[in-house]
Amino acid sequence: MALNTKGKKTSLTEEASIYQKRQDDLSDKERIKNMTGKQKWDFFKTYYLPKLLVILAVAGVVFYIVWVDFINKSHIYMRCAILNESITDSTLTEFSDRFTDSLKMNYKKNRASFYMYYTRSDVAREMGADTGSDLSEISSRLVANSLDCMIASYEDVENIYLKNGFIMNLNDFLSEKEKKALKPYLVTQKDEADKVIGISLKDCKKYRTLFTGRTPITEEPVLYVITNATDEGKKYVKQLIHYLYSDELKQTA
Repeated sequence: MALNTKGKKTSLTEEASIYQKRQDDLSDKERIKNMTGKQKWDFFKTYYLPKLLVILAVAGVVFYIVWVDFINKSHIYMRCAILNESITDSTLTEFSDRFTDSLKMNYKKNRASFYMYYTRSDVAREMGADTGSDLSEISSRLVANSLDCMIASYEDVENIYLKNGFIMNLNDFLSEKEKKALKPYLVTQKDEADKVIGISLKDCKKYRTLFTGRTPITEEPVLYVITNATDEGKKYVKQLIHYLYSDELKQTA
């Protein structure tokens, strides 16, 4: 039995809700203290879990950006465009890693970028690619001095890149010893027999490892050096040539 405000007895017990401190007046700490385990979990899910998830998501994005751009950022020391061919990304990555490793460089911090582009509509349709987008990107990289070499058939470079002066004359790029060692593989311009513009990869064993168990689309692939490649890029293209034809060029290194 409890007393009312006038001191009279009432039929309510002292535990009645009107005599208890209102929950609305309690602090979060006091309310949580009075909750059961299930009530505490429900309270956490309702008020704190969404905020915690947002904080974790933002922290994850920030960490990823820092990791990619600062901690684990790799230096692309050479860029090579491969035109109208079918090679898996994983195969290209493995090839790039082997080449980088041959230079005694850490392939986790340094890498050569070998990227597929489709400039022929028939091959692009088969691969689900967009020739317009790829041609535009190649042009942008050429103008920005952001492409060092190219692997393609003679026909795929003749009317655009060769005609417009983007393919380097290798007579001055290669030494006399290198030209002598690579003589069976040198490709000359059709209307200038003395002008060496590329190196055939048709019978190159290391290049052929990109097509293990498959037939390449390009029957006569040629490696070209881009005229306005950076000095660093040209240096590593020379290293790539030595890597691809290491047996033939081992006496010139």
